[in-house]
Amino acid sequence: MTQDSLFLVFDLVGTCAFAMSGAFKAIRKSLDLLGILVLGFATAMGGGVVRDALLHRTPVAFTTNLYALFALIGCLLACAWHCAAKGRRFLDEDRAFLLVDALGLAVFAAIGASAGSAAGLAPWSVVVLAALTGAGGGALRDLLVLEIPMILHADFYATAALLGGLSFVLIAGAGFHTPVASAAAFLTTLLLRTAAIYLGWSLPKLR
Repeated sequence: MTQDSLFLVFDLVGTCAFAMSGAFKAIRKSLDLLGILVLGFATAMGGGVVRDALLHRTPVAFTTNLYALFALIGCLLACAWHCAAKGRRFLDEDRAFLLVDALGLAVFAAIGASAGSAAGLAPWSVVVLAALTGAGGGALRDLLVLEIPMILHADFYATAALLGGLSFVLIAGAGFHTPVASAAAFLTTLLLRTAAIYLGWSLPKLR
């Protein structure tokens, strides 16, 4: 598998995961089927659109049929999970939402860092683009349902993406190839976000 093919698979997995998180949120808010699709697609495409707009890349993510297909698959998987989870505690929907959101965050943080590096951005810009790409879809999702975006208050959400972007910069700066640096960004973001979910990590807040 070539590097481009690997990144495409990575991108599609993130698209599907974020679509699931958007659909889960729509189901929780009792939206109708169109609302589920709108929120799922907005979450799946939001980070990619932010990334491509900042890098002046066209066509942006949401205009390609393949991404739309995987966003649709993500929405359908969330609906199927919801139907299967009724009365089954081991299929907890709230935990599933957080975990697929963590997966989407990690994938898009890694892709954002890689795209920023390929565009020749300064290291700090690569870190910021990783966070914006990772958290952009989730922020749009939360705004559409009138919630404070998780990027502003959730335990180690944007912070995990920022540290993932930083790990990309450090690994790439040490001379490793982009796939290795991207894997480091993905794993760093995913592990930190997952640990935050299970261990209740959060940044200090003023009272």
